Order: sequence, then C-alpha cells, then structure tokens
Amino acid sequence: MNAIGRIGVLIGALVVAGCAQQPMAAPDTRAAEEAVIRANIKEWSASAEAKNAEKFVSFYADDAVVMLEDTPDIGGMAALRDGIGGMMKDANFALSFEADNVVVARSGDLAFETGTYSMTMSGPDNKPATEQGHYVVVWRKQTDGAWKVAVDAPVSDPPGDPATPAKP
Repeated sequence: MNAIGRIGVLIGALVVAGCAQQPMAAPDTRAAEEAVIRANIKEWSASAEAKNAEKFVSFYADDAVVMLEDTPDIGGMAALRDGIGGMMKDANFALSFEADNVVVARSGDLAFETGTYSMTMSGPDNKPATEQGHYVVVWRKQTDGAWKVAVDAPVSDPPGDPATPAKP
C-alpha cells in the first residue's frame, strides 16, 4: 500500500473511532414524563379524598421521607403506612392537593412538583380544623420505569396569611 493509501486508511480509522466515542444524545422525554407524573398526582389526590391509605402510600418510594412541621420526619414504607393510615382514620380527615408546577430533569430520572393543599383533621375539641398550605414533592423514577415520591414536604400557611387570598 502506498503512502496515500495508508493515510486514507488512517483517516478512515480515526473517523470511525471518533464516531464510536461520540454518545448519541438521549431523546428529550420530559413532556411525556411530566404527563405521567401529572396523571399520578390526580390519582394520588383521588386516593386521599377516598381515604384509601394503601393506595395513597403506594405512590411513595420504599425509602421515601415525609417532612411535616413540628413532627419528626416519617421515613420508610412501614412508618408511612402507620402514620398516613392513622391520619386517614380521623373522622374529620380530608386532604386535597393540586400541582401548580411539575418540572422533569433533562436526565429523565428526577422531577419536582409544587402546589397547594388543604387538609382537615380533628382539632383538640374534636371539631374539624382545616389547614391550607403549599408543598414540594420530589419524584424519582424507579428501575421499573414507575415514578414514585421520594420526598414530600408540605408547609402550612400561617393563619391569616396576607399572601393567601381570603375565601368568600
């Protein structure tokens, strides 16, 4: 093989090697993943309204953490079942929430949701006491492709909060 032939083979080998090392960009699936998470949120909220503790807890990852105010964090499936199941047994329990925003990471394995909630429980006098607030939820994609809640952090609005519009 002459010098020009060897140079051509060398250039060809370099091009092939260079192409082999260039990873293909993963497709952007954020919009589709957001739609899946939003559907999960509606189903999750419906399970709360139905007081279906088992269904409600099924949206959490096995190692999930719920961070409530003035309470130690609730972590792990057994603690979540006990804590949430106990809350839902309250005769006055009611919980509704709605996402304002869902953002999926470009990597497609993490997302966060922000929104508002309203929760009613029995107060010290056994009468219904309603709390409203905002929340942040971190979703993590599982190895089977399902989205599960990794962190759930509700924050109640202060009573008479001027940032919260009065309800008629």
